[in-house]
Amino acid sequence: MSFIQVIVLAVVQGITEFLPISSSGHLILGSWLFNWPDQGIVFDTAVHIGTLVAVLVYFRREWIQLVTGVASNQLVEIDEVGGAIRARTLGILIVAGTVPLAIGGYAFKDAVVENFRTPEMVGALLIATAVVLFVGERLGARVRSISDIGQYQAWVIGAFQIIAVLPGVSRSGVTMVAGLGFGLTRDAAARFSMLLATPAIAGAGLLVAIDAISDNDGTDWGAAALGAAISAITAYFVIAGLMKLLKNGSFRPFIVYCAVVGIAVVITRAVQG
Repeated sequence: MSFIQVIVLAVVQGITEFLPISSSGHLILGSWLFNWPDQGIVFDTAVHIGTLVAVLVYFRREWIQLVTGVASNQLVEIDEVGGAIRARTLGILIVAGTVPLAIGGYAFKDAVVENFRTPEMVGALLIATAVVLFVGERLGARVRSISDIGQYQAWVIGAFQIIAVLPGVSRSGVTMVAGLGFGLTRDAAARFSMLLATPAIAGAGLLVAIDAISDNDGTDWGAAALGAAISAITAYFVIAGLMKLLKNGSFRPFIVYCAVVGIAVVITRAVQG
């Protein structure tokens, strides 16, 4: 990978990971657009790890309260308006939301790498993401907090992450839409989506790192490390902006973006033959 490719793809990852527009899809489209060689799943995972650092830092208060409060089952403040939930209850919800991905993501990982890392597939799945976000705009009462959902709802929201192993399907988008379907406010749906992102990204990163080390295939760890650092810094500021946007905004800009980019990619690939 060239230095420019590392920088561009890391910034793209940082911007797109938590916006509902698919970061993995944009990494593939970036390499295709500039005629760069496929950066590979290891680099993709490294920059995802960078965004993991960002979300941990941004939600450090919640995670510190959760980890330190499990033993005594203390309250964890989960929003900026005084909402709270018991630490053990929140931990159970996160585990319930992570289990489906842990099983399904591992089962489909090889199939995704072999069959879905193409621009035309990403374009088609971006269109599908636009449709999902459009539906999400019309779902739910948007009055519930994270403390109002149970294990079943958390499991269903987490199960949507399995779909997001496909490049072009936004993990944050589908989980937020699932949360809205259960009546969560946009802010609560976004916060739970990002809490689920921590074990999801960490687990995926661990699996790919183990594979890369065992294969010893000449992975460029320097590029991976640089990409991770850049994506972490970028993602932190994007998370802050997204949380402010979702308080009073909507998915409409992301619906239009995913639809336009997806259609453009599909048409371009069709013309290219």
